[in-house]
Amino acid sequence: MVEQSAEDIAGAQAFIAANNIKLLEFVYVDYNGIARGKTITVKKLGSHLISGIGITRAMFGMNSHDQLQNIVGMTAVGEVRLIPDLKTLALVPGVKQIATLMCNHYDTAQSLYEADPRLLLQNVLEKYADMGLKTIGTYENEFIYFKENEEKKLEPVDAHPCFSIEATGTFYHMLPEVLEALEESGIDAEQYYPEAGFGQHELSMEPTDLLSAADNEIRFKRVIKDVAKKHDLFTTFAPKPLLATEGNGGHIHFSLWKIEDDSNALYDESDEMKLSILGKYFVGGLLKHIKAVVALTCPTVNSYQRLQPGEWSSAYATYGQDNREAAVRIPSTFWGNQESSMNIELKASDASANPYLAIAGILLAGLDGIKNKILPNQPVDVDPAELSVEEREKFGVKKLPNSLDEAIEELAADEYFKKVLPAKLLEAYCKVKKSEVKFYDGMQQEKIAELHRLIY
Repeated sequence: MVEQSAEDIAGAQAFIAANNIKLLEFVYVDYNGIARGKTITVKKLGSHLISGIGITRAMFGMNSHDQLQNIVGMTAVGEVRLIPDLKTLALVPGVKQIATLMCNHYDTAQSLYEADPRLLLQNVLEKYADMGLKTIGTYENEFIYFKENEEKKLEPVDAHPCFSIEATGTFYHMLPEVLEALEESGIDAEQYYPEAGFGQHELSMEPTDLLSAADNEIRFKRVIKDVAKKHDLFTTFAPKPLLATEGNGGHIHFSLWKIEDDSNALYDESDEMKLSILGKYFVGGLLKHIKAVVALTCPTVNSYQRLQPGEWSSAYATYGQDNREAAVRIPSTFWGNQESSMNIELKASDASANPYLAIAGILLAGLDGIKNKILPNQPVDVDPAELSVEEREKFGVKKLPNSLDEAIEELAADEYFKKVLPAKLLEAYCKVKKSEVKFYDGMQQEKIAELHRLIY
């Protein structure tokens, strides 16, 4: 049953009136990590804050090229409803009198739509709350700026080295505008720096609850791209937009907090890495299912052009403290706030993912570790690629999937995920991703990178 509180409705109506809003976006994210939606005039809004907007059931069956896959219940026949989460109401930055809302899907009988990734994440978060835990985290995105050259072709805006102060000039003249736009979206930024790739930069977001973190990921990418356009720059978050330089990660940082006393459940002062036993169980579950998880966190053909050894992309299923070539990194804590800074980072992740699916997958894998007390193998403090085959076997280090096709097979074969993911969501997601594999099959590597650069 669809329910909107009177308080939330009144708050939304007051926001609309105070900002003289004329148009309202109803936004969702498909299995390709692409934000889609519909816009309604406020004059015709009526009861749509409660009843939502209709949309064809086919949309979750589409790949990134709008090719509809053969999935029962996701055809041209029938509708679902986009029901707005009124707590997400925000201005569209830089555009007067337009606001935006993130939405959940319901069927026409007012029941939750099982194929909806955002609803899945909310259900997973409830499982943690039932254990007395709340989740906090954020995405950490890398992106590359391009400019048109004299031949009207796109090329990276610069080729400065990582953390170069000279390279900061590329972004500094836009940064105040970006920060203002992010604030209008309800997002607080933390740190900025040029990254290792040609024209590559990074701007991190402040951690928040993980549902909001997923919403913020969509809005963050929009802000970065829209502000860049005003400065005649093109931006991409594609995992490997250029084969000749480092790819873009979309790393996910997260921590678990005890609701009863607001203490960090991942923190143990006596542990060498400051990681609690619960945290180790979480890591154990994540690594147990990591080959399936990357089908959700690295979900494009282009992802596996990036997810290779020696690319700073964490191509091996292992963990370690500050090991940036391990799939799971345990960041060292900061002096003076060790407990609050304790977190886990999944580095085998990029911004082509649906963030609700990606975060839900991580949390579900960690949940299996917590409930079944799965301990990880020994942490690794070297680049796993430098270990011999025998050493990798000793430490239980395995290579992550080499392709999207392989990752999808791992997801489809994972007995745990077959139980905890809604059947229709799992079926549709796998079919959509397999269609992407088919679309790019036989294509030149440079062309694959180019097309993903334009999509993401």
